[in-house]
Amino acid sequence: MPVQYLALLRGINVGGKNIIKMADLKASFESMGFSDVTTYIQSGNVVFASVEKDNARLADRIEKEL
Repeated sequence: MPVQYLALLRGINVGGKNIIKMADLKASFESMGFSDVTTYIQSGNVVFASVEKDNARLADRIEKEL
């Protein structure tokens, strides 16, 4: 059963730097196989669900993919 997670990505869309459209960020998380992906405004915060239970493995995977 999937678990809900919140990714707080630092340095995205801050001060006009590292601009990433939230639609593109959402698509990236979906392409990684995560479900129920939602982004919050232009903050770089992403709520998603995954069957992965290992937080370190999950964080490492997201970091490598992005």
